[in-house]
Amino acid sequence: MNAAVVAALLVGPVVATVVAALSPSKLVNHSVTLAASVAHLVASLYCLIAQHNPFPAGSWLAVDPLGAFFLAILSHTFLLVTLYSPRFLRRMDAPEYIRSNRLFYPALSFYLLANTLVLVVQQIALLWVVLELTTFSLVPLIYFYRTKESLEAVWKYLFLVSIGLIFLFVGILFLALSARGVVAQSGFVASTLADAAGRLNPLWVKASFVFVLAGLSPKIGLAPLHPADIDATANAPAPVAALMAASLRSTAILVLLRFYQVVAASSVRPFAQRLLIIAGLASLAVAAIYMWRSRNYKRLLAYSSVEHLGIVALGIGIGGIALLGALLHLLFNSLGKVVLFFMAGNIHQNYGSREIQRVTALSKRLPWTGLLWGVAFFYIIGTPPFGIFFSELLLLRGMIRGANWLALGLFLALLMVIFISLGRAMLRMLQTPGAASAPNEQIEPFNASHALGLYAMALSIPLALFQPILLFNPLRAILAGFGVAI
Repeated sequence: MNAAVVAALLVGPVVATVVAALSPSKLVNHSVTLAASVAHLVASLYCLIAQHNPFPAGSWLAVDPLGAFFLAILSHTFLLVTLYSPRFLRRMDAPEYIRSNRLFYPALSFYLLANTLVLVVQQIALLWVVLELTTFSLVPLIYFYRTKESLEAVWKYLFLVSIGLIFLFVGILFLALSARGVVAQSGFVASTLADAAGRLNPLWVKASFVFVLAGLSPKIGLAPLHPADIDATANAPAPVAALMAASLRSTAILVLLRFYQVVAASSVRPFAQRLLIIAGLASLAVAAIYMWRSRNYKRLLAYSSVEHLGIVALGIGIGGIALLGALLHLLFNSLGKVVLFFMAGNIHQNYGSREIQRVTALSKRLPWTGLLWGVAFFYIIGTPPFGIFFSELLLLRGMIRGANWLALGLFLALLMVIFISLGRAMLRMLQTPGAASAPNEQIEPFNASHALGLYAMALSIPLALFQPILLFNPLRAILAGFGVAI
């Protein structure tokens, strides 16, 4: 069983990458990518539900409850994107996209491999190496359209993320200095460091977390180092933007939590919590300002991701029941972002523009896309009974229990501004009258993107309302690792 799980998690993406790189057939490439993604999801859910680690004990690779939860988010998002991709590639069958089409599936499978490695690697220094692979896997995907804007977005993303990784490397060095004489070099893994946290040098631990948070901010999309992620998400094709918003940022949060797990067991925890609260509120403020001014609906969605990752950082900083809210928020945000970017792809294909003012009468011109666009708006702002409402409710409970009144007031005020900004843009696209339809214009058919969108939003409802033990038992195990009991 262990060998089969390891094969599904690591060998499957490798095989899919190689086959897709060698085969010129889109059908073969999609089939092998789909098979790898299904096997990956089954293995991830098995590790999550059974709380089983398929790797040998004591190795630098392991699937702990935290890693299993993030593997499930990655696998599920990747499967939805894989199912959506054939329809996207059929639209991109022009001669100028031949090279991009050829690279799409190999890069997609390599993305799955790179993110899986980040989630299962426990050795801190090796984690830094594999995190860089996720950046390289995205380059051909972001540059799919091969325009000046996408090229600029790629270089900006590579530059800022690489600068961030330098900061992260310095943070790792500082953590190693804090553990000098306490933990052997072979034991430089998160769990071992967390067990020895009380004996680590607090000054170096504090300095380490500052650099780690700054280094990961470009990948997570936290202010003020968010611009590279915004440009990359806004200029990437719909399935790639969905991957970045729904899974890549979650992977970066996992890396942050690996370091926070060490900090949380030390005397530096209050300092790290204040830092995370500041980063979360700053991200919400930046998102509120730019969403108010945004004229591009894909950039609007990219800033929505900054908002929601800011909420996650805020929940981690508040701690307690808010940490559970942060984990659930990651899951529910991943579902919502998949829907929004899939629908944004449909809108862009039909209107040929990403400008909000150029999209009119969406509910009449594209009735199915318009319907899901409207429902996804209510989903992403946290309207019951969708899951984000319940995750944000847990964050509010955490702030009230901890008497974080300033954070609570700012959180609610910024959410109100964001609600107005999103509503003004998205409802305008739906309801503003447009030119009369041509007599022979066909009504938009129900397609795979709509089915996947309905499924993703509907899935959050039973998960939030019924709190199945198959999900919440692993979440309790994760919280226990941070000293939180629910």
